Amino acid sequence: MLRDVQGFTVVGPDGRALITTIPDPNTTYSAADRDYFALHRENRNYGLFIGAPIQSRMTGEWVISLSLRLNDANGEFRGVVLATLLIERFVDFYQTIDLGTEGVIGLVKRDGTILARSQLSTESYAVNVSKSPVLRMINDDGVTRGNMVLTAMLDGVRRIYGFDSSAEYPIVVAAAVSEEQALQAWRHRAQQTWGLSGIVLLLFVSMACLIWRALGRQGEMEASLKGMHRDLAEANHALEIIAGEDALTGLATRRRLDEALQAAFSSAATQGQPLSFVLVDVDYFKRFNDQYGHPAGDEALKQVAAVLKRHAKRSADTTARYGGEEMALILPGAESASALAVAERIRADVEALAIANEGSPYANLTLSIGVASCVPGRDMPTPAALVAAADVALYAAKGAGRNRVMLGQNPA
Repeated sequence: MLRDVQGFTVVGPDGRALITTIPDPNTTYSAADRDYFALHRENRNYGLFIGAPIQSRMTGEWVISLSLRLNDANGEFRGVVLATLLIERFVDFYQTIDLGTEGVIGLVKRDGTILARSQLSTESYAVNVSKSPVLRMINDDGVTRGNMVLTAMLDGVRRIYGFDSSAEYPIVVAAAVSEEQALQAWRHRAQQTWGLSGIVLLLFVSMACLIWRALGRQGEMEASLKGMHRDLAEANHALEIIAGEDALTGLATRRRLDEALQAAFSSAATQGQPLSFVLVDVDYFKRFNDQYGHPAGDEALKQVAAVLKRHAKRSADTTARYGGEEMALILPGAESASALAVAERIRADVEALAIANEGSPYANLTLSIGVASCVPGRDMPTPAALVAAADVALYAAKGAGRNRVMLGQNPA
C-alpha cells in the first residue's frame, strides 16, 4: 500500500534529480544542501535515514524523507535514493480517530523530532521534544511501550498518554486523551449522586445524624477516589486501544478484521470450503475532503459503511474499516461469482446515494472494489495472500478508471 508515498527520486552526486516518479517536478530541484544528502555523502554505511519534516522542493508539500546512500562498485558516493511521505496523509488519518477535542496522536523520532501530529501546524515542526518524559522513559530507561499522565510541552494540556516504540526504526507513536475530558463522565455521575443525596436528606430529616457522619467520611472517600482516578483513566485508555469497533463507522477495527480473517481462513481450510475477501476504496476521497471538509467526509464514510453492513447478511460475514477511506468484507463460503455479485451491489448502492463529489469525473461519490476468492490451503497459503490478491484487484479497478469491481487472480 503506497498511497501515502508522494514519490521516489534518485538524486545524483551533485544533488540534482536523475529520475523521479513525482509528476511535473521542479526542473531547478537540488538536494545538495539537504541534511540527508550531506549525511549520506559523508557516511558510507549509515543505512536508512528518516529525516525531519521538510517542504518538498518538487511540489511545495510538507513531507517526511526516507533516504539511502548509493555507492558505485568501489564504494564511492554516487548519490541518494529518496522516498517522500506526505505528512498531510498521516494527519488526515489521525483526525479520523476520535480522542476528544483535546486528544492528540503523534509520530516522533527518538531524538525528539516531531514527524506528524494530529493537532500541530507545519510551522511548529521545528519544536524538539527530546526532554519529554515519554522519550526519557524510552531512551534512558529502555521502556518500549507504556502509558503515563503528564502535561504536554507544546500546549500545556494535561493528558493521559499511551505510547509504543519501533524495535527496528527510531520512531515512537503516542496517543493521548485530555485528563479533564476523560474525567467528565465520572464527574457527571458524581453530580447525579450528590443530587440524589440532597433529596434523601430532605425526605429523611430524622436521619440527619447518620448523614452528617457519612459526610464526615466524604473527605476520605474523595482522597481515595483521586488516588484511583489515574488507574481508571489508564484502564479506560487501554480499553479504547483494544476496542473492536471503529468509533466513526461502527464497523469492526483492523485488529478485529485480522482476527476474524485468520479464524475464517483456518475454518475454510479445514472444511475445504471457499472464502472471499472484498476490499473497498472510496474514489477521489481526498478531493472530497478538500472541497467539502472533514465533517462531510466523515458523514460520507458513515453512509458507505451502512451500505456495507446491509450486504453482510449472514452472521459469519464480517465488515471492517481497513484504514482511512478503505473498508473490507469477509465472505466465508462464498465463491468468486457470489462475492463479485455482492461487491457490485455495494458499488451500485453507494452510487445510488448520489452523494455529490465535484472532484470526481463521475460527479458523485463512487467506489473501486477488489475481490479475491480461494479455497484456503489449496489455492492460497495464508490470509495475507488473500488480502494481497484483493489489493491487486483494487488497484486494477482504479487503473481501469475507478467506479468498478475487479476480481483478483489466484497465484499459479
